[in-house]
Amino acid sequence: MQLTEASQRDRSAHQAILLDLEAKKRAFQVDVPTLPGDVRDALRRLGEPVRIFGENLANVRDRLRMELAKRQIQEEKGITKMESLSNMDVDRPHSRMTVEEEQVTKYSRASPELIQAREKMSRFSLTKAKERLSKERNYRIQFQRKRIKMTSVDETVTVDPEDYIEITRLDDECSRIYKSLRNMGLEGSQYGDARPISSIAASQVPLAPGADGGQMMVATGSWSGTIKLWNGSTPELNSIGEKTMAHEDRIMGLAIRKSTGTESTILATASIDLTAKLWKVTPNDAVVDVVDDSAGDNKEGDAIMNTIHDVAHLKGHAARLCSVAFHPQGDYVATTSFDHTWRLWDVETGGEVLLQDGHWKEVYGIGFHPDGSLCSTTDYGGVVQVWDLRNGKSICHFLGHAKRVVCTEFSPNGFQLATAGDDGTIKIWDLRKRKQYASIPAHSNLITQLRFDQYHNGEFLASSSFDGTAKIWSTRDWKMLSSLRGHEGKLMGVDLLPNSVVTCGFDKTLKLWR
Repeated sequence: MQLTEASQRDRSAHQAILLDLEAKKRAFQVDVPTLPGDVRDALRRLGEPVRIFGENLANVRDRLRMELAKRQIQEEKGITKMESLSNMDVDRPHSRMTVEEEQVTKYSRASPELIQAREKMSRFSLTKAKERLSKERNYRIQFQRKRIKMTSVDETVTVDPEDYIEITRLDDECSRIYKSLRNMGLEGSQYGDARPISSIAASQVPLAPGADGGQMMVATGSWSGTIKLWNGSTPELNSIGEKTMAHEDRIMGLAIRKSTGTESTILATASIDLTAKLWKVTPNDAVVDVVDDSAGDNKEGDAIMNTIHDVAHLKGHAARLCSVAFHPQGDYVATTSFDHTWRLWDVETGGEVLLQDGHWKEVYGIGFHPDGSLCSTTDYGGVVQVWDLRNGKSICHFLGHAKRVVCTEFSPNGFQLATAGDDGTIKIWDLRKRKQYASIPAHSNLITQLRFDQYHNGEFLASSSFDGTAKIWSTRDWKMLSSLRGHEGKLMGVDLLPNSVVTCGFDKTLKLWR
C-alpha cells in the first residue's frame, strides 16, 4: 500500500531527526580544519553554504563537523546524496528542518558588553562629527568669500576681511610648514636594541596624571620583545623607560593611547606570541638632565623617568598578531591577526568585546576614523574593508592594490582613507563617493606604515618603506615634499611629533628628523 503524502512527510522528518541524533554522537570524533580559509574550502567542496547569517567561526566549524558526520553515516547505510535531500522534504515551508534553519539564520544576539560599547561609540562619534563638520563648513564659507573678494572686478561687491582671515591664516601656515618640511634633515640617531626595531609610536604625554605640561615620548618595540621609551624633545633621544622581555617573541605592533592630560599613559603591544598586552606608564621622581638644570627647574629637554608595568593580557587570537590601534575614545583597543580576524578589547577590563571576521586572508593593518565611527582593516589578499562600529556592518570595501595591504590610516578631514602595502603605492580613497581618489607611486618596495599629520590640520602624510626611506607628502596635491634617507636597510615604522618625524628600522636604530 502506498503511503499518503502526510505519512511520507512524517517519515522523512523522523528519519532526519534520527540522522541528526546519530550525527551528534559521532561529530566529536570527526576532525575538521581550524583555519577559516580551510573551513570555507571544505564547505565549498561539500556544496554547502560558506556562512549562514549570524554564525561565528565556531558555529561554522560545528556545522562542517555535523555535515561530515552525516555523510559518513549515509555512506555506511548506502544512502545517496539525492535520496537524503528528498527525505529531508526541503520544499515544505513548515517542516521541522525549515523551522530549525529559520531559528539559526535569523540573527545572533550581541553580548551586553558589545551593546554598551556600540552605544558609547555612537555618542562619542556624533559629538566629534558635529564638531568636525561645523569646522569644515566654516572653512568652506570663508574660502568662498575669499575667492569672491580676490576674483571680483565689481567694486560694489564688498566682503568683510574678517570673514576670510582664518582661511588666509591656514594658507600661510601651510606654506610655512611645507617650506620647513622641504628642508628637513637628520637631527638625532640612537641605537635602540640588539635586534631590529619593528614598531614605533610617538605622542605628547603628561608628566604625571593631571599635571600641567608634558613631554614628547617615543615608544619602540623590537624583535627581542622589549619596549623602550625615549625623550623625543631632544636630538639625543635619551632613554626614559624600559621593559625587557615584555613578550616572549617579536613585537609587531605598538600604539600609545592619546592622553587628555587627566589619565595615565597606556601603551598597547601586539606580538607573534599570540598575545597583545596593555601597559601603564608611571612617572618616577627621578629626572634625567639633558640640559643645564642648575636652577633646579625642569626645563625643556629634561625627561621624567618612567616605569612600565602590564595591566592586561589580551588572549584569544589563534595565530600571530600583526597590528594594534586605540579607538579615539580611548576605552577600546583593536588587534589584527593571521587567523583572518580582528578583535576589539575593553581597555579597563581587558575583556574581548568583539570578534570580527570577514576577510579571506590574513588581516594586517587597522585604523580608526577620527570621529570613532568607522574602522578600516586590510589583508594579504589586497582587500580594504571599512566597518561601521555602531552596528557592526561592513559598509564598503576597496579593491585596487596589486599585492598585500599592510597599513591603513584615516585622514583628519574625515572623508579620506590612505592605504599602502607590498605594491609600493599609496592609494587615497574617498569615503563619500566610495572610490579611489588618488594613487601615488611612492616607494620601490613594501610600505610599512602611514601617518597623517595630527598637529597642523592634516596638511601632510608620512610613509616608511623597505626601500630604506621615509617620505613626506602634501595632502593638498599629493606631491612629495621631502625624502628622509639615513637608515641602513629597511624602515619598519614612522610617526610624527609637533615639529619632527621619528623612524625606526632593521639597522636597530631610531632616528629623529627635524
